[in-house]
Amino acid sequence: MALVGSIPRRCVNLPPGTLRTLIDCLVGGKVEQGTAIEEFPRKFAAWLGAPHVFGTGSGRSAFQLALEALDMEKGKEIIFPVFTFPVMPMLAKMLGYQPVFCDVDPDTLNMSPEHVERKITGRTVAVLATHLFGRPCPIREIAALLKGRNIRLLEDCAHACGVRVEGRQVGTFGDVGVFSFAEGKNMPCLGGGAIATADGEIARRAGEILSQAPIPPRGAVLKKALSIWLKWLLTRPSVFGLTAYPVLRLKLSRGQPLMDSSVGDELLEAFAGSRLRVDRLANLQAAIGLRHLPGIDSFNQGARRNAQILSEKLAGVPGVGVPPLDGNSHIYVYYPLTVEPARRDDLRRYLLRHGIDTKTSDMSDCSRLKPFRAGRQTAEKESAPPEASILEVCVYPIIPEKQFRRLAQLIQAWAKHGSSGVG
Repeated sequence: MALVGSIPRRCVNLPPGTLRTLIDCLVGGKVEQGTAIEEFPRKFAAWLGAPHVFGTGSGRSAFQLALEALDMEKGKEIIFPVFTFPVMPMLAKMLGYQPVFCDVDPDTLNMSPEHVERKITGRTVAVLATHLFGRPCPIREIAALLKGRNIRLLEDCAHACGVRVEGRQVGTFGDVGVFSFAEGKNMPCLGGGAIATADGEIARRAGEILSQAPIPPRGAVLKKALSIWLKWLLTRPSVFGLTAYPVLRLKLSRGQPLMDSSVGDELLEAFAGSRLRVDRLANLQAAIGLRHLPGIDSFNQGARRNAQILSEKLAGVPGVGVPPLDGNSHIYVYYPLTVEPARRDDLRRYLLRHGIDTKTSDMSDCSRLKPFRAGRQTAEKESAPPEASILEVCVYPIIPEKQFRRLAQLIQAWAKHGSSGVG
């Protein structure tokens, strides 16, 4: 059983001094409120190059704040990429909008202007452009397409904090940029989210909405913070190899599920029963954000370096697709390998036996999900959805480069012999 050199499916990226900040806020009575609540949005805005930033308690809360601050007519259509995190269109539907799905590029899985244009109607009020897996979509071209059409442009930057397109940060091309600081992102702040805008009227409404939002409960903030800090500890590669990895190997040997989170219809069923409200960013979360800002660009560069090792080593391996090399604009928050759906789980089991944990995707082909299927034409025999072929690998810089050379060798061996029984 491989303990040394194990790679977790995700590493929680908390900045140095997180535990000290948590203790200081707890002892000083500054968990919910404090000076960081104003300081972090101001410094995050300066880093982004955006005039206005507003912090929220989560990424989902940030998207709700964005929709409410845009103040668009209910019942109208919002265009989403068909392959996305399904909670986003579900939230829009619960707020009274009609999600409409456009196709995505088969290689990048991002929307393109031609995909968006085909779905624009007289009822379209907004487009949500998603920068998936850390790769920017063609945001300049999408913004140019919508210019003068009275259609709002939102950017989903949950996977793309720190991505730059020709030197300009994503999240600043549209009317509103939406960010998530959840545990699985590259800049987790013990939870949290934010929106960015250059529009003074949107900023005014966002400020008014947040002023009426409740102060986050101390107990809830601390519970989430401690949970995420524990996950940070367990996803240190050395700790992971001695704790979670043996559990995963035991589950694998018994044919049990590998601790995967709810996705697709199961996820939406749970979310549909939740209470929609905009939550404020807690002072503790903002304080962690301040610790992140000086190092996030360096962190992204390290993830890019590891991802490029994999993409170079795996280029041309039969049956295995890798994200295309994309200069410095892709930060690889998630690194999706693509494998024939019938063989994906075989590769996953093979890698786990060799110390490499991987993750199936949280993204979904939303057109197939129950809340969005009304009126959809289905073929007699449909092809597998994109998520069925994806296997995510963590490329964060805490994992040494040599481990990715080893990972590439393992995948090459698997592809050559065609079975998880190899090795």
